[in-house]
Amino acid sequence: MFWSLFWKEWKENLWKLSLCGLVSIAFVLMLFRIRLFPDSANCIAISFVQMLAIPVIYALDIFSGEMSNRTIHLLFKIPVKRWKIFFSKYLVSIAGMALIFLVSGILMEIVSQGREAEAGMLFKMNASYGISAMLLFSWFCGFGAQSRSEAGSMTAMFGVMIGWAIVLFWATMCEVGWALAFVPYHTIFYYYGTYGTVNPLLSPGLFQMITSQSIATVVIVSIACYRFVKVRRYL
Repeated sequence: MFWSLFWKEWKENLWKLSLCGLVSIAFVLMLFRIRLFPDSANCIAISFVQMLAIPVIYALDIFSGEMSNRTIHLLFKIPVKRWKIFFSKYLVSIAGMALIFLVSGILMEIVSQGREAEAGMLFKMNASYGISAMLLFSWFCGFGAQSRSEAGSMTAMFGVMIGWAIVLFWATMCEVGWALAFVPYHTIFYYYGTYGTVNPLLSPGLFQMITSQSIATVVIVSIACYRFVKVRRYL
């Protein structure tokens, strides 16, 4: 039954994968062929837009779509645990985002042909933005698991993005090193090293970053699952 739910979500979200994938491929081919800017700058521009846009598109109706269309009543009547319904939605979204960043990163490497950057650099750079995008989406789920409208979902997603940007600014300015390890954007800046902090020692190590992000993600996804499971049967 879980795989049936997974397949259902995959088919319903296929338009998101197609839209984001085609737009990403189009911009990669256009910018890397025109070459108005260095390949690394093009990679940063494309990856940054992907990081901001793709989580919003996937978060837009992942929960609110079921509630606004009242199809959530049908889902809850299926003889399957509610947490499985949640994870079918969550995992399909994460898989879709990962696939988009994977394809765009590989395409950047193929089109650039290593002319301005060493092999694998553009792929790693794009992947770091992809990880941040998936972390942002995970945090959205914690706040938007009970969203009843697309507007509410969008507000929650932008709230997550802006909120973590504020935390990043505060932690950097106040030199709170431990807080930086929990910021989803940290995976981007880790690629560039200390990213201009007042004290270079503030930049958390790789082990600390992985541990902190893993713990935070498990906690927030667990909260999101709990909130979804507790959605009232009749809304």
